[in-house]
Amino acid sequence: MIVGVLGVGRIGATHAANLARLSGVEVAVYDPDAAAAERTVAGTGARALPDREAVLGEADALVIATPTANHPDDLAAAAAAAVPVLCEKPISLGVASTAAALEVVERAGIELQVGFMRRFDAGFVEIRRLVESGDLGEVYLVRAASHDHVPPHESYLDQSGSVYRDMHIHDFDAIRWLTGRDVLEVFAAGSVLVDEMFRRHGDVDTTALVLVLEGGVLASITGARANPLGYDHRTEVIGSRDAVCAGWTERTPLRSADPNGAGGPADPYPAFPERFGPAYRAEVEAFVALCRGDGQNRSPGRTALEALRVAAAADRSLAEHRPVAISEITP
Repeated sequence: MIVGVLGVGRIGATHAANLARLSGVEVAVYDPDAAAAERTVAGTGARALPDREAVLGEADALVIATPTANHPDDLAAAAAAAVPVLCEKPISLGVASTAAALEVVERAGIELQVGFMRRFDAGFVEIRRLVESGDLGEVYLVRAASHDHVPPHESYLDQSGSVYRDMHIHDFDAIRWLTGRDVLEVFAAGSVLVDEMFRRHGDVDTTALVLVLEGGVLASITGARANPLGYDHRTEVIGSRDAVCAGWTERTPLRSADPNGAGGPADPYPAFPERFGPAYRAEVEAFVALCRGDGQNRSPGRTALEALRVAAAADRSLAEHRPVAISEITP
């Protein structure tokens, strides 16, 4: 089985390396940055091809890890080639353009798995099991922390959309998936406390949100583009029978201020590849199984649209200083 990878920046190179470890999988990559492609080839044993068309001419499946602006066109090319796709999030920064891209994919009848890796993280999978089985009881609250260690380079902000469309879109998807409930309303507040570059791009670097889910379940999210101890992304779900957390380990960059509390982490997570490394491996394993007809699509295309609608509502809430119903956000 040949899996093509378009784009081998940090996440694309990670996918290529994980795919290369799988039995019976050959990896072919393309990136307009020839040096990046050659680094990936040297590190994984993949083959570098001269362009996207060459990749699609050989691939049995495709991973899209190009810049977000390229995703709709790359998806259309994959749909025309009838090739199943794992596409990094978001599919597009716009709700209408995301819906249009999904229509192209659905008309072609190809499988599309979206890169929401938290659906493959062992802790998140266990919380989902506890909710579905009823062992957690009635879900009351969800509390998520998404705190990066260091801010991105300013050049990244030109294409990221906003902190809600870039970073918190993972939280929006995970909360919907973990609880099995749609988000009905969101209220977002934000500040620029880390670096003035975020203000220059119309964004914030520190934020807090309250989400109202179906049935009155509440979720709160805090976000920070800088955390001094390390990369801290975790989610708690509190129910009538149990309370659990995904992402709380000896490496979680948080220390107790209590006299008898735990000290700081000995080896804090520096960034997402370390925190979610096993999830990224499980994600591509599930994608290959899906392409081989041996598994279900655990992160289907429409999940990208629903998470993006929440992100768009959060952007509107921040701009207008009011709660925004998700029903206000339509393609």
